[in-house]
Amino acid sequence: RPANLIQESGREQSPRKMQDSKDAGGLDNEVDNVDISLISKDKQEITVCRKDAYISNLIKTALENDSEAKSLPVDGVEGKILKQIVDYMAQHKGVEAALVEKPLKSKKMKDVCKDPWDAKFIDEAGKDRQNLYDLILAANYMDIKALLHLGCAKVASLIKGQPLEKIKDILTPDPKKSKGEEKNEAKEKKK
Repeated sequence: RPANLIQESGREQSPRKMQDSKDAGGLDNEVDNVDISLISKDKQEITVCRKDAYISNLIKTALENDSEAKSLPVDGVEGKILKQIVDYMAQHKGVEAALVEKPLKSKKMKDVCKDPWDAKFIDEAGKDRQNLYDLILAANYMDIKALLHLGCAKVASLIKGQPLEKIKDILTPDPKKSKGEEKNEAKEKKK
């Protein structure tokens, strides 16, 4: 056995590796716990813990290229959607969530998501289809694989078992409103 290896807890480590593991909680860890501002397409500034933002490969790469950055533009995402993504980042603490199993076993997200918070989050986002589609586009833009899969799984759950005409309506972000909906909106505007 080489002389430069040290036995620790049944594993051998080189002195260099041991030094690296001691340094792991050093300055890099302090930098990762600092807040950064993400600036949306519509110039909203949203604060997130740097290490939580690492769940996005776009943000991670930008921060690796400029470790002193205090703010980053996220030009492809509106503020409303970026706030939802920051909530997702904070919930997962920078750790990529488990991907939704395919094919879906159920139309209910609580039955297909391993994390109940994810199911509630995507069900809430899915109440407004345009919001859901924007969230999917943002997850793709920011390269957040688990969120992208979660959003696509929600869309799949909406269309699962539906007739073709209903699927067309679901996949159209702003379907033409029925005459009844238009009348209700006209009444609301008069008030």
